[in-house]
Amino acid sequence: MPYVLGVHLGATATTAAIARRDGSRWAAAAPVPLAAGPVVPTVLCKVQDGSFVAGEAAQRQEIAHHEWVVRGFTARLGDDLPLLVGSEFVPAQRLVAAMVEWVADVVAGRQGHPAEHIAIAHSATWGPHRIRLVQQALAQLGLNEVTMVPEPLAVALDYAAKQRVAEHEPIAVANIGGSGMDATVLRRRQRGFEVVGSTLAADHPSGQDLDDEIFAAVRAEFGDQLEALDLADLNQRAALAHLRAECVRAKEALSQQSGAQIRVELPGVRTEFALSRSRYEQLARPHLERVPELVLQAVQSATLTPDDLDAVVLAGGTARVPLLKQLVAERLKVPPQVDVSPELAAACGAASAAVQLLSTDSDEGSISETSVLVRIEGSDFDEEESEIPDAPRPPIDVEPLPLEPPDEDRARRIKIIKLSAAAVLVIVGLLLTFLWPDSSKGGGMLGLFQLMSQ
Repeated sequence: MPYVLGVHLGATATTAAIARRDGSRWAAAAPVPLAAGPVVPTVLCKVQDGSFVAGEAAQRQEIAHHEWVVRGFTARLGDDLPLLVGSEFVPAQRLVAAMVEWVADVVAGRQGHPAEHIAIAHSATWGPHRIRLVQQALAQLGLNEVTMVPEPLAVALDYAAKQRVAEHEPIAVANIGGSGMDATVLRRRQRGFEVVGSTLAADHPSGQDLDDEIFAAVRAEFGDQLEALDLADLNQRAALAHLRAECVRAKEALSQQSGAQIRVELPGVRTEFALSRSRYEQLARPHLERVPELVLQAVQSATLTPDDLDAVVLAGGTARVPLLKQLVAERLKVPPQVDVSPELAAACGAASAAVQLLSTDSDEGSISETSVLVRIEGSDFDEEESEIPDAPRPPIDVEPLPLEPPDEDRARRIKIIKLSAAAVLVIVGLLLTFLWPDSSKGGGMLGLFQLMSQ
């Protein structure tokens, strides 16, 4: 059965969803597993044949072969310097394209055939330059039927597919990812959305901030054992990675449970560290309090007030935290809307965006196209003779180099020296003029030198 693929390429996690087509009817977008579940880490590992494996398989290689493993490349997109992977320097856009290609291949293998269209939900901070770089890299891999969708729009499309949003009504979307958050206000237009005001982004809070807080609590209890670890030892490095993974697991569990047990397995130590939700919320509160403030600033940038909003939608795994929903409701006086799987909202919304581009007026469940989608179309891409123009670089302000003021005394001395040298040359020229005829009588230049020495 034909389908479209939505991919959410997050800085730390990647998810996917598909929407199937049955005749003229499109089914609702649904998450699709990429490995053990629908969420895989945004990690790549280069293998011997030059290709990449991704997700959990790549992450498992990080302990023993970290030089071949790369993460955090979405944040490096647009940098002049490539990333070193093994012995090769690889541009960030090529790594982004490799991650998307891996997802598309995994889904195609499960579905039995490739997707009709792919939509990628990407960071709201990507501008035209970064998007174009990704487009070029995807085209080099033969992925031409691709649509680029900002995360806020993807989340809004997913929300509108499940809850009615009246035309012209604004909603605020806050996406809290693994490495930062962004807040955007969008207004309903027909069956699409347009951005109103400014998208505000910040590196904090993030899911990693909360991971760090839990790890710091564990370190306070087992600091001596952690300091004694020899990271050159493979087993001890693996023990540290396992402990970090336990902190992430505990964070996720504390969104639904009153407490969690963290297994601590270090040299000479095999025990459990208990962490209650109240203690976790105490650690997380300073970070989570920033979310409603950033949402409020985004609302104000749209010249609106919280009372004007139809909804405040929270997305990303951190949206599960009960304290966050409480803080947003108290500050904005609007109860936030959180999907049952908020970490999958952007992928499902990206699949909905792909549906809208393939739908016709007679299709059921179609969504009209919005101007914020960026689509790639075309035939095979030739790396040597590409028809895709080079990505325009963003404007750069170049400051003039500082110049030292001229040294007037030095200039005067040089001028005197030049005049003196000129005078000497004139005198020598006169002497040669008057004495040169005598050279035919036997004196020549020797007579001149004798005369000058007298």
